[in-house]
Amino acid sequence: MSDHPDFSHLNYQVIRELGRNREGGRISYLANCANLSQKVVIKQFRFLQAGASWQGFKAYKREIAILQELNHPRIPQYLDSFETEDGFCMVQEYQDCPSLANRNSFQPEEIKQIIISVLEILVTIQSRVPPIIHRDIKPENILVDSFNKAYLIDFGLARVNNQELALSSVVAGTPGFMPPEELFNRPLTTASDLYSLGATAIALLTNTSSVKISNLIDDRYEFKFSHLVPGINPDFVSWLQKMVAPNLKNRYSNAASALKELKSIEITGKAKLKPQVQNRPILTIAASVATLIGILIYSNFQPADRSVHSNTYKHTRSPSGTTPQFNQSKLSSEQQWFNRIKPSCNSLEIVTAMAKTTYPRTPTGIGYAASCYALAGRLDLADELIQELSPNLRVYAAQVVFNIGHPVADAGDDRSAGKIMNLVLKYWPENYMALYHAGMSAYVLGEYAQATMHLKDFLDVYQRNDGWTNKAKLALGRIEQNIPADKSFSKHH
Repeated sequence: MSDHPDFSHLNYQVIRELGRNREGGRISYLANCANLSQKVVIKQFRFLQAGASWQGFKAYKREIAILQELNHPRIPQYLDSFETEDGFCMVQEYQDCPSLANRNSFQPEEIKQIIISVLEILVTIQSRVPPIIHRDIKPENILVDSFNKAYLIDFGLARVNNQELALSSVVAGTPGFMPPEELFNRPLTTASDLYSLGATAIALLTNTSSVKISNLIDDRYEFKFSHLVPGINPDFVSWLQKMVAPNLKNRYSNAASALKELKSIEITGKAKLKPQVQNRPILTIAASVATLIGILIYSNFQPADRSVHSNTYKHTRSPSGTTPQFNQSKLSSEQQWFNRIKPSCNSLEIVTAMAKTTYPRTPTGIGYAASCYALAGRLDLADELIQELSPNLRVYAAQVVFNIGHPVADAGDDRSAGKIMNLVLKYWPENYMALYHAGMSAYVLGEYAQATMHLKDFLDVYQRNDGWTNKAKLALGRIEQNIPADKSFSKHH
């Protein structure tokens, strides 16, 4: 008997599983659609599965709303959606071609063709009023056919420009591919997706996997890759450097302008020494200095009594699996390790369990190991692990700790949640959700000084008029009047 779900009553016959994300309760299937006489992809989100989050439902609703508005031959079409006993399913057109992450290598000219193909898609979605921003462009989300034509998938994090976003349990984006403005929760523009596409091009050009792309980013958050591509035209290298400039003002303003210039550049050969190319190194240095000055200014204007503080950019989102179709493959080695040790992440077993295992020595792996210590209440050991990383990589571990520890805050375990969120804030000071939860936990525990500090910082960063803001202001007002928190503040939703 097949272990696959039975959707035959809806005229879908599952053929095989394409991939899954067990932590999120998300599985994708290849299926035949009797009504359409074609193969389709069914994304299933099982909300009742242990560890799953209803936040996924919000992502699906957002993705459906955007896909219904789009009609592009290289964006898999939305076909259907339906509820199940334990969750929800979305049906999309199936493209029988692999993702960039599943191809071993590309010739330079192939890379140029692929990037042009993606830019053509971005030109279309950016030409809408208002423009659509994908927010998660990376090799895993780009399918490529035998003619090097690209298909852009997974619009679950996409948003319409200037659209208000609610607080989510998993912050959007993928470390290494996220533009700095998203890391700082600043407004996104049509230049934001260009950064992610530039990072993708660099990954392809240097044959660097997505999980290792951060190795090419230095302490000033600039990509350093030219030494790895000695045969590439310096004009193309300069074009890439402009795509991934830390300051979005130094990037191309939109996909159309980036595409226009790229078409005139040969990917191999000698530079033509165009005036704008000669000036770019100066612009890059200026951008670096400006970025560094901004970091120092931000550092100097933090509250003097702040107990947790860092000058580091934040990177987000826990790792997710990938497949050639819809970014949902087998679990990473880090996730597999964490799933094995997770039952022992308690105060009685943690030290012995960690002594008997070897955690993956990657930023994400260290993040999972630190999360295990954090869940067990050993924040000191969690902090020691994160300290093993170089300063510019510690935020990668912090984002894992945040995503693993966030349900603790949602559940109202304030004593544990406050400590975990304070650890996150040490390396990710502008994570507005961590600020909110740390502040609410401190208020519930009667730690009014710390609650005031975190909630004021939250309001400074978040700056949106919604329920979260109102609740933070309510808590601050009650603190001023020395009114203890009631039960309504224990649940942070």
